[in-house]
Amino acid sequence: MKKLLFALIAISILAGCKTEKEGSNVVINELPLKSYFQKSNLPAALMGCSNREGKISWYAFGPSIWGGKDTINENNIFRIFSMTKAISSVAALQLVEKGLIGLDDPLDELMPEMTSIPIMTKNGELVKANKSITLRNLLTHTAGFGYDFLDERLQKFDKTGWNYADLPRLFESGEKWEYGTNLDWVGKVIEKISGEDLETYLRKNITGPLKMNSTWFNVPENLKENIVSWGIRDSVGFKEYSRIPTKPVAEYNAGGGLFGSPKDYLTFLECIKNNGKYYGGQILKPEIVELMFKNQLPNGLTLSYNVIEGGMVDILGGFPDNSDVYSLSWAIENNEDELIRTKGSAYWAGMANSYYTLDNDKGIAIVYFTQLFPFNDKVSFDFYRLFEKEVYNSLNTK
Repeated sequence: MKKLLFALIAISILAGCKTEKEGSNVVINELPLKSYFQKSNLPAALMGCSNREGKISWYAFGPSIWGGKDTINENNIFRIFSMTKAISSVAALQLVEKGLIGLDDPLDELMPEMTSIPIMTKNGELVKANKSITLRNLLTHTAGFGYDFLDERLQKFDKTGWNYADLPRLFESGEKWEYGTNLDWVGKVIEKISGEDLETYLRKNITGPLKMNSTWFNVPENLKENIVSWGIRDSVGFKEYSRIPTKPVAEYNAGGGLFGSPKDYLTFLECIKNNGKYYGGQILKPEIVELMFKNQLPNGLTLSYNVIEGGMVDILGGFPDNSDVYSLSWAIENNEDELIRTKGSAYWAGMANSYYTLDNDKGIAIVYFTQLFPFNDKVSFDFYRLFEKEVYNSLNTK
C-alpha cells in the first residue's frame, strides 16, 4: 500500500498530456485542468470534446494502470456502467423505428416475468399492479423499478421465498421517476423482439456500424490489456480492484454492463449529435433522435428522488439536479440557473465517476472518465464540471 500511495503522489504532480488528432481544432485553456489535477489526489483522468464540425481534442492525466509510467489515452477501455443505458435506449428505439414495438404498447404479453412483479406499498404490503408497463415507462424510469442502494425499502426487503426476477416495484407505472433496473428490462425486451442476445444485437446495429470496436460486454482477449485500473477511495487512499475480468458474462446488463473506450463513446455521441447519421449509414432517423432531447416525463415529474442513509450516491456534488427532467435516453438540463451547459442539453454518468454532456444547441459533446468509487466523488465530479466549463468558454473566445 505504501508503494501504491507513493506512486499515486508521484502521478498527481505530473502535468496532463493533450492528444490531438489530425485536423483537430478544439482549443481550450489547459492550465486550469493541469493545475486542478496536480492539486488533486486522482490517480488518472481522461477527457475529450468535439465541436459542431466534429473536430476532437483529448486531454489525459496520469497512467492507465495506477502506479504505471504510461499516459492514459482515449483508446483505453473503461467500465462505463450506466453510460450503457443510452446505447441500450438507442437499440430499443431502433425497434420502435422498425415498427416492431410501440413506445406505449403494454408489455404484459411479451414480458410476463416482468409485469407480474408486485408493487410494494409504503407499508410494506405487496399488491398486484393495476397499470401496464410500457417501453416508454422503462426508458424514462417511470415503471416503478428501483435500485436497492438508492431506496431504503428495497435494501431492507426480505428476499426469503422471493421467486421473481427483480425486486418489488415501488409504484404504479407513470406515477413517479425512480432510477433503477428499468434498462435491464429493456435489454430483455430487445433480446425477445430481435431474437438475438444483446451483445450480438449491438455489434450488428450500433457498435459495429459505428466502429466502436472497444465496446463490449465481454472484452475480447486481444483488447483486455487496454482495460484501465479501477478501485475505491478509502480512508488512506485508493484500494484497487482486479483489473481484468476472469469470467465471461452470459447475461448482458443493458443498464450498466458495457466496457468501452472514451473514443468509442464520443463516436456514439457524435452520431446522435449528427441526427443519427454516420459515415456509411444511419442508426436512427432524425425524428426519433429528436425524441431523445425532449422531456418524456409525465405530469410535471422531475428527477426528484430519495437517497438512503449511507447509500452509494452522494448528491452533494449536484448530480443529478432534482429540477431536471428525463428523455428516453438521459437527463435533460432544465434548470434556468445552470451556469455552464445550455438548457436542453443531455447528460448522464457511470457509477465509477465517468460523465458526458451532449449540447445540440452549441454543437458540442463532452466525455470525462475516471474509474473510481464511490459515486459521486466530489473531486472527480468537480474536475468534469471544470472541463465542461473550459469547453464552453472556448466557444466564447473564437
